[in-house]
Amino acid sequence: MKNYATALLFACTAATGLATAAEVIPLAPFESSYAIIWHGFTAGISSFALRQDPSGQWIYVSRNEPRGLFRLVPKASLTLTSRMSVDAEGVRPLEFTAADPDDGQLQAQVRFDWSALRASGVVEGKTIDMALHAGVQDDLSIQVAMMHALANGQMPAGISLFDKNGIRDYEYTRVGAETLQTPIGPLQTVIYRSHKANSPRSNRYWCAPELGYVPVQVEQQNNGKVEFVIRLQSIHRN
Repeated sequence: MKNYATALLFACTAATGLATAAEVIPLAPFESSYAIIWHGFTAGISSFALRQDPSGQWIYVSRNEPRGLFRLVPKASLTLTSRMSVDAEGVRPLEFTAADPDDGQLQAQVRFDWSALRASGVVEGKTIDMALHAGVQDDLSIQVAMMHALANGQMPAGISLFDKNGIRDYEYTRVGAETLQTPIGPLQTVIYRSHKANSPRSNRYWCAPELGYVPVQVEQQNNGKVEFVIRLQSIHRN
């Protein structure tokens, strides 16, 4: 499901094996917003909201408001939603959708059947029926998997991202730590770099432990040159 605007820039890890249920640090609902910076200009605003429904499942929603020329980018304004289960075994996506924010028309709908290890649905008119393996995430659940893993003392590992053309694997490396100045004050962060084999692109994520490892900044590079930067503007944690 690549090219869904900023969602892929947050593509992080799907770690598993979080010890026992009694030791697991639970997720905390939150709402956050980010400025998308392109060549020094604000190209749009992305907002994210994580909540838990009465059944115990988690829902993560991303909304984008492109500005200027970015309004012409296909799929830049789509609303993305991931429904997932989160427990001692980690994060597993159950359903992913991408919808037009104006008329609600679905551009993608994929369901993940973990008992049968199959992903099925439709993405941009293409029928999907694909084998799964443990640790596979969608464009949004992969963010939650990263935060959940880091909060529970896990090093990012076992990274796989579902795409309509197949499943892509990433390597993650911790590359440092930095205190960032943000609109909500200075925040200490740990920095991770992700990279897919034989790809010129890589991503860096500045994750804040005091915010439950919510990313404070995300940067995408192509052959060492920065293409986009996404910076935290606000966050509210329940």
